[in-house]
Amino acid sequence: MLDYLRVRGLALLDDVALDFEPGMNVLTGETGAGKSIIVDALTLLRGVRGRAELIREGDEAARVEAQFAVRGPNNQPLHPALGERLDELGLDSEDGTLVLERRIRRSGRGRAAIQSNLSTLAVLAEIGGELLEICSQHEHHSLTHVSHHLDLLDAYAELDGPEGPLADYAEHYRRWRELSERISAIRELETERLQRADYVRFQIEELERVSPEPGEHEQLRSRLAVVCRAHELAGFATEAQAQLYDDDHAMASRLAILLERARRLPEGLAILDQLAEQLEAAQIACEEAAAAAARLSDEIEVEPGELERAQERLHELDRLRRKHGCEVDELIERAQAMREELDALDSTEGELEQLEQLEAELWAEACQRADALHEARVAAASGLARAVEAELAALHIPTAQLTVSLCPLDDQDESDPRSGLGPRGRDRAELRFSANAGEPLAPLNKVASGGELSRVLLAVKSVLSTQQRVATYVFDEVDAGVGGAVAEAIGLRLRKAASKHQVLCITHLPQIAAYAEAHFRVRKQVVDGRTVTRVERLDDDERVEELARMLGGKQVTHSAREHARALIEQARKPARASKAKSAKAKPKPAKSKAKPKAKTKSKAKPKPKPARRQTGSRRA
Repeated sequence: MLDYLRVRGLALLDDVALDFEPGMNVLTGETGAGKSIIVDALTLLRGVRGRAELIREGDEAARVEAQFAVRGPNNQPLHPALGERLDELGLDSEDGTLVLERRIRRSGRGRAAIQSNLSTLAVLAEIGGELLEICSQHEHHSLTHVSHHLDLLDAYAELDGPEGPLADYAEHYRRWRELSERISAIRELETERLQRADYVRFQIEELERVSPEPGEHEQLRSRLAVVCRAHELAGFATEAQAQLYDDDHAMASRLAILLERARRLPEGLAILDQLAEQLEAAQIACEEAAAAAARLSDEIEVEPGELERAQERLHELDRLRRKHGCEVDELIERAQAMREELDALDSTEGELEQLEQLEAELWAEACQRADALHEARVAAASGLARAVEAELAALHIPTAQLTVSLCPLDDQDESDPRSGLGPRGRDRAELRFSANAGEPLAPLNKVASGGELSRVLLAVKSVLSTQQRVATYVFDEVDAGVGGAVAEAIGLRLRKAASKHQVLCITHLPQIAAYAEAHFRVRKQVVDGRTVTRVERLDDDERVEELARMLGGKQVTHSAREHARALIEQARKPARASKAKSAKAKPKPAKSKAKPKAKTKSKAKPKPKPARRQTGSRRA
């Protein structure tokens, strides 16, 4: 139950604090006074995206704070599932209250908190959704969308919920869908897989043929340098030996010829003798140099073809290094990675068979749950229709007829037997309606007027409220398009709902406002040149004046006041009778319906913030 609400900096609400009562709370006021802004504030506590244009001009942020009672007089949780969820989140509600906060900023960075602990928007939406059900003035248009009708049936059949049958089916359907898409992707890539496997296999064979070894590249380069040097030295030694001594025209041979000729020349010339001696010395030097070259050649050990083999090996390694874009030592790891990839590619065929088998099992499980959903919906459809018809009769459509038709999904493909399931099962629901006796049933969105849609929505909400755990219902001008006796009937249905739930109702109709157990008036006024919205709790006399204004307009007459008193008195009669009947039928104090004000006075309401009551008086 919503105990307390404070709104600051939201549109015309500069700083408004409200204390609500159990039962039926009504907010009235002129059009444009700011009533729906209070609903906007509550939607923020349900995780709705905060828009910067909601922030009051001149303020940088808007703040909404609400305190809910989540435990009863005996400290019993009013929402067992919510209590378990709060325990999971580590949020303490032992004092029986729960405080939700929301702040939106112009900069876009907002803040959400539960029990003064920072919260994600998703968690706030989850908790707020458990506490508040908001029915806006435009929600009856949702009835014109057939896609929404299945939601209503599932709620009535109690199939929804985080751990309900629908969630269980949705999880199995999601798993089947994801696996089916994975299998389709594998099949589409089969040709690419085969091509890739052939390519990887070729690369592995090439690497295994070359078979590089760790450190081989550097060792090979070092050895190649040595072999090249040895070949260079050996070539020089061979060439030197040949030119000095071995060739036919070697230097030693030519010097021997010159020396022989010099010796045959006439003697007696000292210079000739000197030349002969020098030629002989040169011949000896050539022979010694040739011998040294021969020794050098003998000392150099190079295997035949080693240079060519080393160059070819180095060329092969460099080619693979460039091809794979890595160092030679990394080629070994690359080969291992390719072997693993090839194993994975080769095993895909077997994996595909396993996945297809698993997919068939998941499909069967999803179908089984879809069948169970369908049977539950079929069983609940007539019950929902009869319950809504009964509510519509009380809302002055006594001849209303309603059916909930179930049919297969629209987008089924006859060539694909597995197209018969969707995220919510195999069903599509449609409400068919007739307001007049003897008239055939037709789709609700085609035959219902605006006033009839409003009453159908209220009837559905009334039926669902008997099954839902939400403690507080907010109705924002759901009386659109009605008046007179119908409005009185709507007020009576809201009062009935308020016997089990807290109701916050925004209305322009005095026939509905007369049923209020707590009546608030919303009005605009100018303060320091700025327009602000003020909300005040009305006493009995002020209620009469407000209803008289709603009945007679700006000029409140005596007859309007009398009419207002009559409406209030008439509204109190069924409430008194209901309370008397309840007291007679349920004599135990723990189960009796206590008067809202007495209940409020009997308990001390915990305050999340000590200073908040400065603006939280009956008149805000």
